Amino acid sequence: MRVFGCDAYVHVSKDERRKLDPKAKKFMFLGYGEETKGYRLYDSERNKVIFSRDVYFHETRKNNSLEPLEKQHSKAEKIVLQNDEDSEDNDEESEMLPEVQQGVQEPVVRRSQRIRRQPDRYAAGNVTIANKCFEEPSFYEEDISRSNCDNWKEAMEQEMKSLRGNHTWDLVELPRDRKTVGSKWIYKIKIKADGSIERYKARLVAQGYTQKFGVDYDETFCPVVRMESFRTILASAIQKDLKLHQIDVTTAFLNGELEEEVYMKQPQGFILEGQEKLVCRLNKSIYGLKQSPRCWNTALHRKLDDMGFVQSTSDPCVYKKDSGGDIFIIGVYVDDIVLAGKTDREIGEVKTALSASFDIKDLGKLHHFLGMNILHNDEKGEVWIGQPIYTENLLKKYGMENSNPAKIPMDPSETFMKSTDLDERFDQHLYQSAIGSLSYLSVTTRPDITYSVNKMAKFCVDPSKHHWTGVKHILRYLKGTIQHGITYTKQSSGECVAYSDADWGRDLDDRKSTSGYLFVISGGPVSWKSKKQSSVALSTAEAEYMALASSAQEAVWMRQLSSEMGIEYTKPVIIYEDNQSAIAMTKNPQFHGRTKHIAIKYHYIREQVNDGSITVQYCSTENMLADMLTKPLASTQFSKLCSLIGIKPSPKYIFQK
Repeated sequence: MRVFGCDAYVHVSKDERRKLDPKAKKFMFLGYGEETKGYRLYDSERNKVIFSRDVYFHETRKNNSLEPLEKQHSKAEKIVLQNDEDSEDNDEESEMLPEVQQGVQEPVVRRSQRIRRQPDRYAAGNVTIANKCFEEPSFYEEDISRSNCDNWKEAMEQEMKSLRGNHTWDLVELPRDRKTVGSKWIYKIKIKADGSIERYKARLVAQGYTQKFGVDYDETFCPVVRMESFRTILASAIQKDLKLHQIDVTTAFLNGELEEEVYMKQPQGFILEGQEKLVCRLNKSIYGLKQSPRCWNTALHRKLDDMGFVQSTSDPCVYKKDSGGDIFIIGVYVDDIVLAGKTDREIGEVKTALSASFDIKDLGKLHHFLGMNILHNDEKGEVWIGQPIYTENLLKKYGMENSNPAKIPMDPSETFMKSTDLDERFDQHLYQSAIGSLSYLSVTTRPDITYSVNKMAKFCVDPSKHHWTGVKHILRYLKGTIQHGITYTKQSSGECVAYSDADWGRDLDDRKSTSGYLFVISGGPVSWKSKKQSSVALSTAEAEYMALASSAQEAVWMRQLSSEMGIEYTKPVIIYEDNQSAIAMTKNPQFHGRTKHIAIKYHYIREQVNDGSITVQYCSTENMLADMLTKPLASTQFSKLCSLIGIKPSPKYIFQK
């Protein structure tokens, strides 16, 4: 038997080390593997447990990682050791632990500044940190043991009141041939636009992962409004002088009628005495079921259809209604609904009609939607959208809140390629998490970082320290532009204008080009994209031509969408291009010898030009707004383009509900 907690040195194989790296790594001995032949060892640097047989033990020395255990218990932090089903090793380790700690001097504990995160699940042998100072409990037993449990209990009572009011289930005996799905409480603290606590929210959800296709559910798809559509609603509202309001449907999924026969366990904390063996036969689509979003969307669609609204052919979550020459627009994102109407009376009538069928919460003027802040200036006819709170939290999450601001998101002189054997690797989980957070920001309100995020996202599989430096450069740019967002201003014409650009052979790994387009309505971007082309282009003109084909597809959709929202077009959609050869290729096949190898799908732009739906016009490179979506630019040019597309700091508007 080895001494629990002693130093253990694991041999590092040749494949996992370089020439000058150490041949062994220090771990702490935890016990023996039950399903794996080897010793169970704890890595205090990575907070991870491994199994290995090639180990040298130093039993006369105790690992310092043991000592903080006792101190962490006193500060409501403990290390939880979860082993396999057999608990014999646990008993032996718990008996040996006090013997090891006797006579060991207490060292000075250095607290790491690394951001701690709780893993998604706990597997056998994992060592995790359970910090009871977290504001949101993870499960019911943790909730009732908190100091602020009264707030959560009140939230659960409100949830149960809504469930009973909607007649969500009936208590019945479980049929012999059926199985139940579990139920669980989910806790969330709702945050206001200024970052303060709005309310405590508890949600009872069904554990739908146990449902079987064809038995418990069938179709599950449910659409949500696209970000391009939401921004187009804002731009159209500015042009049409529409007022923007928002409502939230309380317990939206409970309004959906459930067609399948589904049984669920009674919720924790609300099991009726004397009826413990009964189960809930669901009448409504409760949260957590696979088909619940679709059931709610169907119920809402029927209601809006009865109210006279017509579903858009461009976006199934956009509805419109003509009333007395004025248009009324509705955008739906699950239970968050945006209303755009001409007068307060019309908006009030729609709210009243919806409240007759659903329990809604009137949030007044549109000010906070999907993490975006919306500020209005009715006098100037402007609307600003941005995410300063999200950006600030993003910087804090990755420890960049005190970094030096950068003027541009990516240095033009910096090159990034795939990792080689000589590059030092970086934590893949942390890298992917940062890219995911930045991607959401880039597709909602920050087109200025779209190219940089897209460039760094290609290294998510095998990131290096050099790649992480590029990600931190984006974060440093956000540090200096936290308050930046998109401004929409009323224009003389509300027609959509597009910009298309490409950068030939920018990718040094496969020499593929980068396409980019940007569509502007009311002086602000409503749709943008930066993407590496799927095939290698043989010339700059070919790369630009392929980018134009992608822009043409978006132009046709944007024209149809904006037309349904009341924007009238008197001429074809203009796409600006800075390459004369590509423009000539869209008009006629005069360069057939040089373009015959181009895939047929890229000639779609030529068909749209001949039909008169699109016209391609020349634009100088200095004024090409899509240039920032294809390559890194110098600070002067980059700032100029940001100003031209309406990316500005948050105005000091006073918001009044």
